[in-house]
Amino acid sequence: MTAGRTRVDAKRLINFSTKALQKLGVPEEDAQITARLLVATDLRGVESHGVAHLNRFYARWIRSGVINATPKPKIFSQAPSTATMDGDRGLGFVIGHRAMMEAMQRAEKTGAGFIAVRNSTHFGAAAGYAMMALEHDMIGIAMTNTIAGVIAPESTKPAVGTNPLAVAVPAGKKTPFVLDMATSVVAGGKLEIARREGTSIPEGWVVDKEGGPVTDPKKRVRGEGGLLPLGGTPKLGGYKGFGLGVLVDILTGVLSGSSAGIIWVNTRENGGLGSGDHFFGALRIDSFLPVENFKKSMDEMIDAFEALPTLPGVKKIYVAGGPEAEIEKDRKANGIPLNPKVIQDLQDLAREVGIEYDL
Repeated sequence: MTAGRTRVDAKRLINFSTKALQKLGVPEEDAQITARLLVATDLRGVESHGVAHLNRFYARWIRSGVINATPKPKIFSQAPSTATMDGDRGLGFVIGHRAMMEAMQRAEKTGAGFIAVRNSTHFGAAAGYAMMALEHDMIGIAMTNTIAGVIAPESTKPAVGTNPLAVAVPAGKKTPFVLDMATSVVAGGKLEIARREGTSIPEGWVVDKEGGPVTDPKKRVRGEGGLLPLGGTPKLGGYKGFGLGVLVDILTGVLSGSSAGIIWVNTRENGGLGSGDHFFGALRIDSFLPVENFKKSMDEMIDAFEALPTLPGVKKIYVAGGPEAEIEKDRKANGIPLNPKVIQDLQDLAREVGIEYDL
């Protein structure tokens, strides 16, 4: 939905975001990494994790000290393929980028690399890190835990985060497979978009403390009820989504030496606000089979999916990443359509940090 929005050039948006972050004390290289990842998310149409959060989340958290603008992350482990990183409370984008680079470097040497990260902060959309592996003919994996906001099946209190995971797989002539999913029935950012757009949310996304449906996103009360796990109710497979969310907590929080999202409220400053522990992986395809053979098989698989019969009015069947690739092509050519409230937030940020709003 682009009615009433203003199209903004992606490169200008990256430059603006970089300058704003530098004014907040973020070093230039780290600011550029963060800005590129934020705007790349908007380019793909994932507006729940893009520049709408630049002022509301990251600038606010830097000012309040939740985020350390100049972190010194440390690696712990001499194992060839695996390591743990302490993010020193740095911007999740910066820590995530460094950790994914570390995973790929280890994969280059050994065939596979995995990095568990503790003491980091919110890193935006997981796909951005998984996709870093594509140009290296690797399969990329990224996931993060978040503060508990999803109820366990048959419970009334939040027990696990939305805990997204992403996997990016290169193809040959076809668009890469890029899966980026919350382990809740919907990402928490979808509620934020609904509040911004002034729309209701469908039944089955959120329940109140009695388990009743919530359709007004403004009536959600944090700590009471919450998002449903992927699958929704127990009869529809909610235990599967809950299990996936707990698995992400294990790989990101427990394995890194931190803690699961359900523990944060009582053990972390500000109840875990802005916190995030991550897990990254890279698999070198040619350590399994020749890259050309793999990509040929990927193309054949994607072609077969796209050739499936469709319901009336449906253009074609997509695999994960297909719709986002088409959105990205349009937005690179015509600009990113920003909601007026997002533009107002960016204008406020420009005034607060003392830069020109030049979008």
